[in-house]
Amino acid sequence: MISPILWIAVLLILVFIVAVAIGANDETMASVVGGKVLKLNAAILLGMCLQVIGAQLLGAGVSETIGQDMVLTPLPFDFVLILVIAMTIWLLVASLRGYPISTTHSIVGCVLGVGLLIELITQGPLVNWYTMTEIAIGWVLSPIFGLMIAFIVQLAVSKTILPQATSLDKIERLERIFGWLLLVVVVITALSRGGNDVSKAVGILTMVFPDPALWSWFLLLGGIGMAIGLFLIGRRVVATVGMEVTELRPSTSFSAELAVASVLLVGTLWGIPLSGTHVLVAAVVGVGLANRNPVRGPGLNKIVIASFLTVPLSALLAVGLFWLYLAIRPFFLMLGGI
Repeated sequence: MISPILWIAVLLILVFIVAVAIGANDETMASVVGGKVLKLNAAILLGMCLQVIGAQLLGAGVSETIGQDMVLTPLPFDFVLILVIAMTIWLLVASLRGYPISTTHSIVGCVLGVGLLIELITQGPLVNWYTMTEIAIGWVLSPIFGLMIAFIVQLAVSKTILPQATSLDKIERLERIFGWLLLVVVVITALSRGGNDVSKAVGILTMVFPDPALWSWFLLLGGIGMAIGLFLIGRRVVATVGMEVTELRPSTSFSAELAVASVLLVGTLWGIPLSGTHVLVAAVVGVGLANRNPVRGPGLNKIVIASFLTVPLSALLAVGLFWLYLAIRPFFLMLGGI
């Protein structure tokens, strides 16, 4: 007989792996590294601390949305395990193909696919369409607001502040001021992103363990996983974005980061799972438009394509794994399984 503790351990390990993968793709600290506000190691250590703190302080609301509000009734443990496996596989496949996908889109797609299949089999309601609609609206509005805020702020900065720097000394002084302002905004972004992103790893655990007393432990698990991912792998992402992709200055990064911080903080406090990467890309586009330098390129195209494909493809993957599990479930029952 397979011990239930073993299945729980497998679920927690998979959730931890997802958290590590999320942290590994967090580019939040790239602007302060590229702008030479902080050195790489200092930025990574600060980012790790902020992820854990943000997960603990701000992660509960979004975790509840993902874990409990998307379905009308709790899912059995084995079904939740299928969802996590499907999400892990899709994240791995997309990463290997070089597509920067949203973990939020992936988990929603998996829940949607399995939820609709269960509804078809049982002829009963399961998917909470009100919550799904809220999440979808957040996906649409968050990049729009990110673009608008970044555009307005950058336009104001370029029209009123930057023209006053008429000498090299004034330019350097202005950049130092923007550097400290950028650091403050990035701290807010990192806290908000820690609270929002951790839910995409551990939020689904609330389906199996609805006791709120356990949630702080789940959030700590996810926060530590993201911090480890940032330390082991994410430093490469931060270094690449901050120092190799383009030359970043605090004055040009401030507008985009302010937009990202504002949108993510509001979304996290409202308990809405958002994609920090999508908001950041939209904010960068807004800055480009304000500077009359539109952002284009294959990287942007990949993000747009991945945004449209992640939900249906992850849903299909979850449905396929669910059908496979139903076929082999008698074998698990013979082993005294889930």
